[in-house]
Amino acid sequence: MADPHLFIVEVDSFEGEDTRISVTDADGAPVRAVYCIARRDERSGVLTFVDYGYASVEDARAAWPEI
Repeated sequence: MADPHLFIVEVDSFEGEDTRISVTDADGAPVRAVYCIARRDERSGVLTFVDYGYASVEDARAAWPEI
């Protein structure tokens, strides 16, 4: 049964005025995105990453079939 508090989140690179997220492979080469598993806190509504760095949605789903 699916856990309603778990989500697959696509994370891509971002460069803002004061912050930056850089997404790369193990060799440091840029990649379009990585897929992470996040859990939503029921009280606050905040998503917290609990697992990181899947290359595809399919890889994330295979590792977390309860999503």
